[in-house]
Amino acid sequence: MFNRAALLSIQLYAMGQVFAEIPLNESRSKEVSRGGSVILTCNISRTNVTQINWSKGSFLFAYSFGDNQTFSNFTSHTLIDITFPPKLNISKVQHDDAGLYRCNVADLRSGTGTIVWNLTVSGEPEEVDPSWFYLYTLSAVGLLLVLCVFTSAVCLYRKLRARTPNQIAVEGQMDIQSEGEGVTGSRTNINRRSQYMERVNYIYDL
Repeated sequence: MFNRAALLSIQLYAMGQVFAEIPLNESRSKEVSRGGSVILTCNISRTNVTQINWSKGSFLFAYSFGDNQTFSNFTSHTLIDITFPPKLNISKVQHDDAGLYRCNVADLRSGTGTIVWNLTVSGEPEEVDPSWFYLYTLSAVGLLLVLCVFTSAVCLYRKLRARTPNQIAVEGQMDIQSEGEGVTGSRTNINRRSQYMERVNYIYDL
């Protein structure tokens, strides 16, 4: 079973689709600079108004006087005043705010009146500050260097931890054996020199 809010949403959406098919009564244009504010007025004279709609593309505002309920998916910088004449106020206008804004006022006796505002936005689009790009690039490079150093340190640590005690003992024995061989070689050289001197002395009767 649908609750009251769901039924209202369906009703407002259906009415918005119906209003979109009604021939336009009046068209107006307005230009505003980027970053400025603009007010679009829906000055349609009605006596027994039942509903007010504002729409732009997929955005819809609908207020039902009978139920005193509102539906809106406009952004926060777009405010709508239902006090007659209804007004749509856009602050800090950007280029994506440009386009056609439709205002529909439904009256039980007179039917529906429609006004279409064609809003254009002047001024250059906002540019990205290049300093932010440089800062982002430097931060990314610095992070990459830190990751490389950290990865190398982890690999070296794991390699050292992978050495078994037997490998360490064998390497130690090889070092000791090398030192022993060096000492033995030195002694052999000394003995050979002594024998040579003895032979020289014997030959020359020294």
